[in-house]
Amino acid sequence: MKIIIFEDEKHNAERLIHLLQQCVPVLEVIAVMESVEEGVKWFNTAVGQADLIFMDIQLSDGNCFEMFEQVDIRIPIIFTTAYDSFALQAFKVYSVDYLMKPIDLKDLKRALEKYEYFKLPPEPAINISRIAEEFFKREHTRFMGKINNQLVYVKAKDIAYLHFSDGLTWATTLNNQKTPLDYSLDQIEKLLDKNLFFRINRQLIVHIDAIKKITTYYNSRLVIQLFPAMDSEAVISRERVSSFKSWLEGQAPSF
Repeated sequence: MKIIIFEDEKHNAERLIHLLQQCVPVLEVIAVMESVEEGVKWFNTAVGQADLIFMDIQLSDGNCFEMFEQVDIRIPIIFTTAYDSFALQAFKVYSVDYLMKPIDLKDLKRALEKYEYFKLPPEPAINISRIAEEFFKREHTRFMGKINNQLVYVKAKDIAYLHFSDGLTWATTLNNQKTPLDYSLDQIEKLLDKNLFFRINRQLIVHIDAIKKITTYYNSRLVIQLFPAMDSEAVISRERVSSFKSWLEGQAPSF
């Protein structure tokens, strides 16, 4: 396997290579680069092509996503970083996985297995939506928001429901904390565990544990009582009633 490593700290690059040598029978490190500038030059002049890239997000001269604005990178990437707030950006490019530092050997093996599974000969062809779906089902998924000048985050597993109101997406936790998030409902919907969350209408996504009561409503709709309580009615749109019932029975809907 031919790989490229983007890492601005030498000891991290050496540790990654050491871990890879325990996972990959034949490993060839084509290049180790520490900056966006180096990466742009390499991709503009390189003759050969790597099979896989390991890329730290914070490089010596800036954010690695600046590189994607200057060159077209069509090689599968496994991101390695100490921050999970860049996960959304990572899956907008040719990403396989997103490993948190310090990298665990077990997580690295799983990421390499995922790369092999989604690689279709003769050229790497990665099903990004399926990979992203599996990644974001992890318990540590968090969503960033801002209150006044303070950055905050909400764990997905703590969310009771998410709703769009007054131009903002709000997360309400099971202990009734409300936080504005820097995501649209459409973005969040793709990142949640489908077995636990359901989008009942255009403005509201609910966690199954937040549903207290379900009653019939006029025009073949349903209304649910949530805990913590909402200020307005939570009405399931008529076109979603059937899939909502299937979801309650344990059949994950397709978003």
